Amino acid sequence: MPEAASLAQCVAAEAIRATLSRYCRYVDAGDSQNLSALFHAQAQYLPIVGRDMYRGPAGVRQFFVDLQGEFIALLNAGGPKPPRLKHHLAMPDIQELKIDSACVETRFSVYSNIGLDHIGYYRDRLSPKGSGEWLFDSREILLDWVDSRSALNAIINTD
Repeated sequence: MPEAASLAQCVAAEAIRATLSRYCRYVDAGDSQNLSALFHAQAQYLPIVGRDMYRGPAGVRQFFVDLQGEFIALLNAGGPKPPRLKHHLAMPDIQELKIDSACVETRFSVYSNIGLDHIGYYRDRLSPKGSGEWLFDSREILLDWVDSRSALNAIINTD
């Protein structure tokens, strides 16, 4: 591989890692405006397997509006209080990196007031924006385990 290509791939990999990190920071802060800006216009977002797919930045914002509504309804019915979350990422596995696209799988763990709340992995496709920033073309969130005390259990389909 030519040295220039190798340097370009390193720069792209760092930009991808920055996008993954920002996603977690914005989710933890409840910042759906900045979060949605990490997605291309036609991006597909599947935040909970077995539920609706959301499209583009407006769809990402809508997911968080819908999620907040679900938690408020549950709380009003005597359900659990929405937790404060802290996402932690493992080293991303950039499985395929081309000049115009990347496939990435990243393991995550999420902590809440109960401690370790849930774990899983992100399955992503990203591509560069003109500015050198990489944005999501698709993001699928797959859960491996959810603590039985997690408020997440009230909104996911565990079948």
